[in-house]
Amino acid sequence: MNDSTATAVPASQRWRIEVPHRADLVFSLRDYFRRLGLVAEVESPTLVELKAGELPGEIEEYISGWARINGTALNFEQVREQPQLLVPPPAGSGPPRLGELLVVRGYITEEQLAMALTESRATSDLLGVVLLRERLIFEDELARTLSQQLAIPYISVMRVGVNAAIARSLPPEVGAKAAAIPVRAMDDRVQVAFADPTDPQALSAVGRYLPKIAVAVAELSDIRLAWRGVNELSGNRG
Repeated sequence: MNDSTATAVPASQRWRIEVPHRADLVFSLRDYFRRLGLVAEVESPTLVELKAGELPGEIEEYISGWARINGTALNFEQVREQPQLLVPPPAGSGPPRLGELLVVRGYITEEQLAMALTESRATSDLLGVVLLRERLIFEDELARTLSQQLAIPYISVMRVGVNAAIARSLPPEVGAKAAAIPVRAMDDRVQVAFADPTDPQALSAVGRYLPKIAVAVAELSDIRLAWRGVNELSGNRG
């Protein structure tokens, strides 16, 4: 086999498929691709990353078919692999990262970010978890910055309150483990506040009980206090 033949062999390609404002469908989309024998993972509340060796036209047909069946539009793009750069990419070349937003907002310094990123890689903990553990940021600062990064609503649960009847649609033990609480009904969906909306396991756990949700972000301590109030109210009624 010569060099020209080797370069013509199809390689696995990466795709990013977004379900705008429909976090309730993201796991259905992932499972659809998996049933087709493709490698698919949930990367955020509304984003699936796909790895496949199929031609672009075939991938687009798969995407169009799912969108047609589910009656919702999808945004998708093929990820072009770039050679490793010796210098950082130019500013504005992609969506802002959590650490960058925290520095821009003045919550942490670049030195603190570098330290937290090093610890995050060493412990496999999320950056936000490390920053809170090291008391470098407050919960509301993290929640508001996640809201900006993910383009989802921020909710001050203790100010807004939760609909206790809606909250009880999710078992309290599931909500505690997922660090999430249903807040209110919104048309055909339930708005659910998550302490970490980037956690696919939390989204999956809630999705088993509430298949149609609108994702929001709130402080972990507020979510825990809200659950305590819901549980106390249930106990009084019992």
